[in-house]
Amino acid sequence: MPELRCQPRFQVNCPVSFVVEDEAGIGVAYNLSEEGCAIESDVCVPQEGYASVSLTIPGTPGPVLIELARVRWVTRHEFGLEFRIISQAVRKRIRRYLLLDRAA
Repeated sequence: MPELRCQPRFQVNCPVSFVVEDEAGIGVAYNLSEEGCAIESDVCVPQEGYASVSLTIPGTPGPVLIELARVRWVTRHEFGLEFRIISQAVRKRIRRYLLLDRAA
């Protein structure tokens, strides 16, 4: 299957809390880009739906909020999100973490 992502994903270990439809949970984002992430969690999320996500970026003050993300895939303990509504400030913090802070 061809790669459909516009942005490369980076291996991370970022705590997250989320709400997918009416299901709230916590987990760990294990890969991340400016456009989306993959999360490992014990919470079963629906195959389709929308989420809001609070992502803790190591070494930064306070979590960032992704206002709206679309569930793209689900396995037993993992799911992928495509960020749909994300502020420019949050996108900039994610970009800085991925490209600068992780390399330090």
